[in-house]
Amino acid sequence: MRTVSLAILLVTVLTSTGCATASHLQLRTVETSLEDFDRVVFIQGMSGCENLYVEKGSLRIYVSDLSGHVHLVDGPSREELSVVRSAKIAEEYALGIDEGPDGFLYVGASGKDWLTVGGAVFRVDKNLEKIEKISGEYPGLNELVFDSAGALYFASSRMSFFRKRGYVYRMVRASDGGWSAPEPFLSGRGITNGMFFHRSGKRIVFTEMLTGVFRADPRTGETEKVIGRTRALEAYDDLCIDRNGNYWITDPPGGFLKRYDPAKGEIVRYRVAGVGQTSACGIREENGEEILYVTELKRKRGKPLSRNFDGRGVVGIPIEELIGSQTRSE
Repeated sequence: MRTVSLAILLVTVLTSTGCATASHLQLRTVETSLEDFDRVVFIQGMSGCENLYVEKGSLRIYVSDLSGHVHLVDGPSREELSVVRSAKIAEEYALGIDEGPDGFLYVGASGKDWLTVGGAVFRVDKNLEKIEKISGEYPGLNELVFDSAGALYFASSRMSFFRKRGYVYRMVRASDGGWSAPEPFLSGRGITNGMFFHRSGKRIVFTEMLTGVFRADPRTGETEKVIGRTRALEAYDDLCIDRNGNYWITDPPGGFLKRYDPAKGEIVRYRVAGVGQTSACGIREENGEEILYVTELKRKRGKPLSRNFDGRGVVGIPIEELIGSQTRSE
């Protein structure tokens, strides 16, 4: 999440902690615009869009927002996608969202005092009609994801800037269809945030807002860093991985969408005119083409201190077109 209370101290903390520059990485920046793409879509009609689940095998997208709602986006074609249904999951924020092995959505959402009382995990049917709370509250509960065995993981960031108090919890499904109480899978982390299960790599991949991207073995909990910060004013929000192994990461304070290519050791920062501050991302293959869907949290980029979460919706850009954009070297 992402930026709700983190924004208050983000600039100060990033500046004071300095920057662990990854000198071995190649860095490039792309300046482009939505108008440069032939097959881009901008699905509007929402506000303060936080996270999303892109359903495979259909055109459905489920979008969470910072008013506690989940929206169902659907349509006969990508160009005709629109909001067809909305439901309020919780009083304050709706955050992480993924589909479970039972075909239901699982949503991390909170009442008031998300940072102190925390958020809980809710089980929601895909028509957004039945809502069931399945966990207690955890401070700063954020992204959640399932592994290939059907275990559920969620981040509890606790938003501690000077002490490592972040957790990743795990819940296991019981034989009767219920869920075990959450147990710590990883502890002593930084500000845990975005999360993705890399099926081919069989790893839980997650971000720590101020330090970088990490991956953990779901069997052992063994963790390694993938990439770290390369500049002072930089953050790692949500992430996803395309079929070629590229990491796509949102960077709210910089207003960038970043692509990390581990094969080349390269980070490309895309600044797309027409899109504000991004929050979450997801990828779906449509007719053999990978489409990157990104939520817009705020209309204006580079405003980490602003609490005006007025983002308009979800942008879908063909990855091939984005990678082919005009580039310049840093």
